Amino acid sequence: MEKPETPSFTDPPAGSMAGATVSNAVAASDAANMAVLAGMDVSAQPAAVPQPASGSFTPRERKPWLLIYNCQAMGLGNCLNLLCDSILVEAHDPATYGPNAARILANLDGYERILVAPFVEIQQKIDFGKRDNVWRLPTPLFTAYHPDLCYLAADGPLSRGPLGHYHSAIAFAAFRCGLTEQQALALYCEDTYQQLGYFDRWSKDREVFIGAFKSFGFEIGPLFTEWTRSGSFMHSINHPKIHCLRDIAIAILERAGKEVNVTDILPHDNLTSGPVFPVYPEIGTRLGVRGSYLFKPGGAYTVKGLEHYLSDCYRIYRGTTDLTPSMPVFFPTLDRALTLVKGA
Repeated sequence: MEKPETPSFTDPPAGSMAGATVSNAVAASDAANMAVLAGMDVSAQPAAVPQPASGSFTPRERKPWLLIYNCQAMGLGNCLNLLCDSILVEAHDPATYGPNAARILANLDGYERILVAPFVEIQQKIDFGKRDNVWRLPTPLFTAYHPDLCYLAADGPLSRGPLGHYHSAIAFAAFRCGLTEQQALALYCEDTYQQLGYFDRWSKDREVFIGAFKSFGFEIGPLFTEWTRSGSFMHSINHPKIHCLRDIAIAILERAGKEVNVTDILPHDNLTSGPVFPVYPEIGTRLGVRGSYLFKPGGAYTVKGLEHYLSDCYRIYRGTTDLTPSMPVFFPTLDRALTLVKGA
C-alpha cells in the first residue's frame, strides 16, 4: 500500500526530542513539560473546587489548612476534610488559585499547614518565604496503564479530540500517515503494542512514582502495592482514582500527627466526570487488570467504542490545521508509532 510521505519527529529542532525517552522525562521532576502535564485539567469544563460549608464549624474546632494542587485538588481536599475532624482544608487547583492568590498570600500565617505541588509553586511563582509549615506534595502520574495516551497541539495551544486533551498516539500516527480508519483500527493489537514498548512501562513508572513521593518525605510504596491489587488505579496518566487520593490523604495526616477517622466512606470521585482513557485489553492482560476499548468523553457518562472513537478522531483531525505533538515527553512514543505505521 502506498502512503504519502510523512515527516518524522526523529529529527527535531535542536534541543527538542533528540535522545529523549519517556522514563527520563518523567524522572526529571523539574522538566517543564511534565510540570504542565501533571497540572493539566482535561475535563470538559474546569470544575470549581468546593469548600466546606460555612457555619458547620468554628475556628477552634478545625485548624485551617491550605492545599494548592492540580486537577486532583478537589478529591484530595475532600478526603482530608472527611478523614480528620481537627482541620479544614481550603483546596485550590491552578484555575481557582489565580483569582484568590492575593487573599491567600496575605493570610499565609493563618494556615496551620500548607500543602503545595512543586510545579504549581513554580508555575504560579508563589513565595512562601522560610515557613516551616509548607510541605511539597507531588501529584500522582503513572503511564503504564495508558501508554498510548499523548497530547497534541494545534497552532500552539493544546488540541482537543474526542477525549478532550487526551489523544491516542496510534490514531494520530495512522491519520498522519494517510491510513484509512479501518487500517488504523487493525493497528490496535498485541503486536503493535509490543513493538511500541507499551508492555515495558510498569517497572520504570513504578520506580519514578514512588521515588517522587519519597523525595518529599512520603513513603507510598506499600500503598502502591495495595492499589495494584484492586485493578487499575488510574483513570488516565494523571487522573488517579479517589481511593488513591484517600490513601495519600491518610499518609499526610499521619505524618502531621493528626487523628484519622476510620471510615469506608469515600468522597465523590470528581475526576470520573472528566475523560477516562481505557486500559487496552492486551495491556490489561499483561498487568492483571480488566481492559476494554471503551473511551469515556469528559462531561458525559457515555462511552465510545474503538471504531466510534477513531471515526471521531479522524473527523476532528481533518478539520484541524498544523496538528503536531505537544510536550517532548511524548515525542519518543509518537516517533515509534510513526515509524511503525510507515513501515506497515
